[in-house]
Amino acid sequence: MFGNAYGMNTPWWGGIGLTPHLHWVFGWWEWAVIVLFMTANVWRMKPWSLIKLPQPWKGLLSFCGCIVLAYICALICLKLIPLWANMDDITHHLPAGDKGNPIRFLWYHSAEIAGMTLIPFLQWHHYWDDMCPQKDKDSWGGFWFRTVGVLVLAAVLYVCYYYINFGYWGLGNHHMEHDIAERLLNGESLIWNFWWIIPLLWNEWFFHKWPFYVHDEHH
Repeated sequence: MFGNAYGMNTPWWGGIGLTPHLHWVFGWWEWAVIVLFMTANVWRMKPWSLIKLPQPWKGLLSFCGCIVLAYICALICLKLIPLWANMDDITHHLPAGDKGNPIRFLWYHSAEIAGMTLIPFLQWHHYWDDMCPQKDKDSWGGFWFRTVGVLVLAAVLYVCYYYINFGYWGLGNHHMEHDIAERLLNGESLIWNFWWIIPLLWNEWFFHKWPFYVHDEHH
């Protein structure tokens, strides 16, 4: 239909992501969103603050760095997911279109894992004021403390959603009624995580954290 158009033709990334499915894009693009926003939030512009170039070069290199780091995070997820997910059961429950190949699932679940960090890092930045045991919040110690803390909280949310099955008994997601393989395949946690950050951000943007924070009047 689109002839030889590079962007609009048959997906060109099949040889890169081992699947022509759009979930390859989801898998690393969601991590790119997370890395970009963690940079401006709990990372307090680290590690890109090390770049000592004028704008726009600093910004361009930082953005490229976010993309590279995001892709690395996605690849790490692809390797880690089979450590806890029974891939035989996953493969058994795959849609017929996947032809027994779980790579599409792995890319999409990478995005779902990325989504689990949304609430932790936004909470840590907006309501915990980037707290850390170090006196200097901009120190590398503070950077690593918050990074590890966000990942630990994301893991807790992941276990609660899929294994304790909050997605089913808490949200009524009937796709999670059965065993863990079907929950992992059909849990759609990414959608819920995006909805959950909306009241947090609205409370920050439009209500200035009221009633949780009460700001002093400036005279």
